[in-house]
Amino acid sequence: MSLKNKIRGLLEVWAFDNRLSLIFTKTLFPQENLQVYRFQGLDILTDRAGGDANGAREVLTSSMYRSFIPKMELSGTVNVLDLGANNGGFPLLLKTNGIELKKVVCVEFNPRTFTRLYFNLMHNLSCEVIPLNLALCGEERLIEISLGGGSVSDSIYAESDNSDARVYKIRGFTFDWFCDAYFDNEVIDICKIDVEGAEFEVFLQPAHQNLRQCRYLIMEIHEREGRLAAEILPEIAKLGFVRQPTDPGADPTVHFFINSKFEGVGIGS
Repeated sequence: MSLKNKIRGLLEVWAFDNRLSLIFTKTLFPQENLQVYRFQGLDILTDRAGGDANGAREVLTSSMYRSFIPKMELSGTVNVLDLGANNGGFPLLLKTNGIELKKVVCVEFNPRTFTRLYFNLMHNLSCEVIPLNLALCGEERLIEISLGGGSVSDSIYAESDNSDARVYKIRGFTFDWFCDAYFDNEVIDICKIDVEGAEFEVFLQPAHQNLRQCRYLIMEIHEREGRLAAEILPEIAKLGFVRQPTDPGADPTVHFFINSKFEGVGIGS
């Protein structure tokens, strides 16, 4: 680990209420991977060996998603769809920023990461919470894949080479399926998508029309060889979304969109 990453990690840990206990444990008992981070009244289960330090911990302490919250006109209670939820940092970030949650649907396809997601949501949120151990795809299919203990870079396309990897069969569903199953005729106030490259098959196949139900979209676009953001941005624009300018110094892979259909309309219920 580079010195820069060590300093960043220390600064992230220092933002938590039990910072001294966390630093003490990491220093004297480095083999202890499971820890509870306490943040503004929340208890957040993390597994350092599972990559959770780059999950909820980073989401809560960095500007990665936080910078978009002031750009949303939110009032009343809101519905949230989190696709690629990792261990649950995004809805917890919304809660700690005073956003009143009505329904939260979180999708995470790694079963071992999902166990921590389930705890973090059910322990900390009092709204309707629906954690799902499923995957987002361009078409419905069964995904058989080898996965380790968890990582923010887990992908439906990449087999894990970790020694503790296990083979799982995970059901994959389309964007429209998730909307129909859990938000039938409801507005989704905030949708976050971070699915490590699967966004291309989602938006280059037809079953994403229910995106029109969403007011705000935050999506990470992971460009790779043969795949560019320019391929899918027009598909999102066709559904009425306007991409907002990226702030200086912000992560260029994270994009924020506003549905023009809802501009000037009260948010939440």
